[in-house]
Amino acid sequence: MQHYYFSRHAKINWLTLDRFSNYSSEDLLNGAFSIHWESEGDHILEFRDQLEELSDEILEQRFSERIEFRVKDRKQHREEVDAGLFFNAPAAFADYGRWARNLTWTIEQCIALSMGRSPDVLSLDALRSAGSEALHSDFGREYIGRLEIAWNWISIGQLAETATPTEYLVWLNQLHLDFPPGLIQALEAFGNEIIDWKAQSESLTSQVEQLREEMSTLFQENQNWAVAYENLQTTSGGLIEELKERLGQAELALKVSGLDEVSNEEGDSPDPRSLKSLHKIVYAMAVKKYHFDATQDEWPAVTKILNDLELAGLQMSRKALRGHLKISAETAVKELGK
Repeated sequence: MQHYYFSRHAKINWLTLDRFSNYSSEDLLNGAFSIHWESEGDHILEFRDQLEELSDEILEQRFSERIEFRVKDRKQHREEVDAGLFFNAPAAFADYGRWARNLTWTIEQCIALSMGRSPDVLSLDALRSAGSEALHSDFGREYIGRLEIAWNWISIGQLAETATPTEYLVWLNQLHLDFPPGLIQALEAFGNEIIDWKAQSESLTSQVEQLREEMSTLFQENQNWAVAYENLQTTSGGLIEELKERLGQAELALKVSGLDEVSNEEGDSPDPRSLKSLHKIVYAMAVKKYHFDATQDEWPAVTKILNDLELAGLQMSRKALRGHLKISAETAVKELGK
């Protein structure tokens, strides 16, 4: 990592102090030191001159290496000091089963338990009483930092000073503040579920609103389909009636056309009674001589009659003949049915 905020001169000063002073890693990393130029001997000045001759890249490399060494040294020193502090004593570690039986915790108890310590041992007062080593330790700063976050939430009414263990663990989860798995296991052993009911309620409310919107959309679509179906029925009903009317007109026109053709071929229409008698005679002759059967789909008798008419030098269309035979058959059926 490039230390751009350090000038070249500052890096040389720091490396000189790192080499020849008795400052601790803590002091050197925090900048808690002073430089007495007049007290530097020849060997120190010679070391400075050697650093001055280095390129910027090599000077930066040496500076970074010593910074890294001092960071590790400070960490090791802090761990050695922390190991002897009160919150790392064997009796300081929490008995989760005991605290899981409580219906409520205070916020300080919650923070202590979240860091694996017994609230009987770790508290803000105990930390202050232990002195600066405890207060400025990584563990001490973490404890105070969590308390400050908690008091901030409490100050605006988003967290209670006393709450159920479940409520506090949900809050810790929400803020991504870790805590020992054993704490959850102890709570669950006594039937506590770590559920964020507020989040659950908000989620369910959101789902209900979404379902309402979907139902409203479906209802509107259903109404649209109902209107479309009604319009289709109205339109199709009108079309069917129109088609029926046209079909009736076509059938009527066809009948009139057939009768006109028969009438045109035979001249003026005879008396109805005479025509009826003639139809009976035609039917009888067609049945006896040509084996005419009006119930069949095909009428072979038509071809035979047309052939005989042609032999006799007479002309008649197949359609006209079929019309006469049909009328003759209908007349005979009515007569026979009396």
